[in-house]
Amino acid sequence: MSRPTRVSLPPGARRAIAAHARETYPAECCGFLVGHRGRIGFAVRMRNVAGSARRYRIDDRAHIELRRILRACAPPLEIVGVYHSHPDGPATPSDTDCAEAHYSGWVHVIVACDGRRTRFGAFRIAHHRWRRLVLA
Repeated sequence: MSRPTRVSLPPGARRAIAAHARETYPAECCGFLVGHRGRIGFAVRMRNVAGSARRYRIDDRAHIELRRILRACAPPLEIVGVYHSHPDGPATPSDTDCAEAHYSGWVHVIVACDGRRTRFGAFRIAHHRWRRLVLA
């Protein structure tokens, strides 16, 4: 059996995601994980245009604009993943998360939040299936 893949979530990004989840509770928060060569460096907040406690959606125009900004960075940065919260739920992908995961190379960070405490999970999602990653 192969060892689970490790992914590093820098402390600043982890704190920013946890704060975002607590601030938007009981709605889901969402945002992008930005970095270089597949490594996460930053978390970028996005608005959940679904405005839901059970679903998130990032505005397509905001996604495109962020990509434009990242290409102008030196060295160029890229979106390497996405994060969102599961208010009062588990830090694992839902059936909807699996069905709507369109970038198989991305890291998906899910933060379970009860309004105060947070728990993190990281995954790769492809073909409607998820594989747990070890968060470092």
